[in-house]
Amino acid sequence: MRELQLNGYIDEEMWFGDEITPASLHEALYGADNQFTDDMHIRLNSYGGSCNAATRMFDDVRAYPGNVRITISGTAASAATVLAMAADRLEMTPGSLFMVHDPSVLAWGNERDLSEAISLLKACKESILNIYGTRCKMERNELAAQMSATAWMDANAALASGFIDGIAEDDASPSPINASKPRTVNRAEAEAKVQAWLNRHKPQPPRPFKGDEHTSSVLPDDDQATRPDDPGGTAQTGSPTSPPPPEASGAPIAQLQKRLGLLMPARR
Repeated sequence: MRELQLNGYIDEEMWFGDEITPASLHEALYGADNQFTDDMHIRLNSYGGSCNAATRMFDDVRAYPGNVRITISGTAASAATVLAMAADRLEMTPGSLFMVHDPSVLAWGNERDLSEAISLLKACKESILNIYGTRCKMERNELAAQMSATAWMDANAALASGFIDGIAEDDASPSPINASKPRTVNRAEAEAKVQAWLNRHKPQPPRPFKGDEHTSSVLPDDDQATRPDDPGGTAQTGSPTSPPPPEASGAPIAQLQKRLGLLMPARR
């Protein structure tokens, strides 16, 4: 049986160097020339990512001719749980975590754009429920409620809910000294890693064009956004040495900054 370690965020492409992509998984699973058909054991640690990429990975694992056993060793959160559902046998080590939640999207635009984003989210949730339903025997409305509640589960809770088939021994302890004490994932750290994925994909709203007095931009709460062309996560929406934008007439800019993060009006 071959062994494969999957550790990182799930995404369509490699941007930061810590992603698992459908292409990289396919090559690791099937081989460069689709020569592999033997059984596979995958050890998975992922804080989620792209639902579309995870669905492609789910389909790829399901189509693999050999038997695939997946052991969650660390965390399987968000989109990573979609990939995990493809296993012929799915296990968790005793100290691992499993998290399901509603899908999210970062929308920008007018009322129609936002309505379409809501429709997309609803369709995405239904597709995730379809995948969960291939393994979990819980009623669909119960699964939906767990997603809406952002349910974090340890191995026992995930087993009781029917998401996994069993609890595996943690045979990858870092040293004999710790062999008798199962590793336990810190939930706060896991939640921070999930949030880090969301933060790196926050959109950077366009700057208002000079002369367009009706255009304004609302920036994220932390007025920073990490983008693929800024691996260090330091891309800012403005230079610290730039003069502050002029205030427009109407509501005080300070009030809008508190409520929306930062309002950047443009005027002639």
